[in-house]
Amino acid sequence: MESVVVLSKNAHKILKKLPKHILIQFDLWVEIIETEGFMCMQSVKGYRDHSLNGNRKGQRSSSLSRSWRIIYVLDVKTNRITVEVLEVNHHDY
Repeated sequence: MESVVVLSKNAHKILKKLPKHILIQFDLWVEIIETEGFMCMQSVKGYRDHSLNGNRKGQRSSSLSRSWRIIYVLDVKTNRITVEVLEVNHHDY
């Protein structure tokens, strides 16, 4: 099944301000999804991909580093998975 990543307007703005090392990790995350598939990205333990709860119910999160994460939503069709990146943010634990 084909997987494609699209960016929200907010995500476009945020990406311009990211530290270079996080932008490199983001580009790798996108590359894995678009070349190997969404399920392959989920199998990479370092991304710690998971569903979110509360006011972010329906959204998912993947870690780019210990303190940076991607927030996204999925749109699954018969032959295509669209991953819409909503934001990349600094996550305080």
